[in-house]
Amino acid sequence: MNIAIVDDLKADRDRLLDLLKRWQGLADVSTGTVRCFSSGEELIGQFVPREYQLVFMDICMDRLNGIETAARLRGQDAALLIVFLTTSREYAFDAFPLHPFDYLVKPIEQERLCAVLDEAARLLGGEERVIAVRVGRAQHAVPVRSITAAVSRGHCVELCLSDGSTLNIASSFGEIEELLRDEKGFVLCNRGLIVGMDHVLSVTDGAFRMKNGQIWPIRVRGRAAVVETFAQYQVLRLRGAFRRMGEK
Repeated sequence: MNIAIVDDLKADRDRLLDLLKRWQGLADVSTGTVRCFSSGEELIGQFVPREYQLVFMDICMDRLNGIETAARLRGQDAALLIVFLTTSREYAFDAFPLHPFDYLVKPIEQERLCAVLDEAARLLGGEERVIAVRVGRAQHAVPVRSITAAVSRGHCVELCLSDGSTLNIASSFGEIEELLRDEKGFVLCNRGLIVGMDHVLSVTDGAFRMKNGQIWPIRVRGRAAVVETFAQYQVLRLRGAFRRMGEK
């Protein structure tokens, strides 16, 4: 797990680095590279997709702020886990469309940081929900989090993944629908079409517009219910973010 810390205040960078080292001792783990950057421009100038798995990003920075920096990084690496650092919860609304992994309110507390790092380590270590699918004669374990859409294609189903790849799997659409039924982040938005709501950029003109540029139509009949499901899911995610930031 290579980690980047982006903050224009040296004292805050040093404090987070110290807390991270304490977590390494408490959790008895060793991360990969940990590098500090004093600005969003500095990180972007040296950024290589997949080099970092986790970025701690201060929101309030001079020139290029954390949200603008994160948007540029997200365009290059959709799998990057971004944790925003902020002094005010109000910025969560601006950062929310970038689908951050979490938020930490300054001054950062060791317990909260440990919880975020533990969860990131579990996720990156493969301890996330997967579904088993068959592609040809081979079995694949597909992380549920990576599925942006499942589309019926005749006698098979196409899974669209967050890294831009697709899998044509030998399953009926009903089987995939059953596998994803208990996953809160998915909605059946059209006949033979399931969308991963974590990957939606916006809802306009009767369609889901995805972060990867894809556009998936929402059925006319029952459209209001589908849009309401998406809206409620977004609200729940935002409430969860506020709870993690310490709001009672």
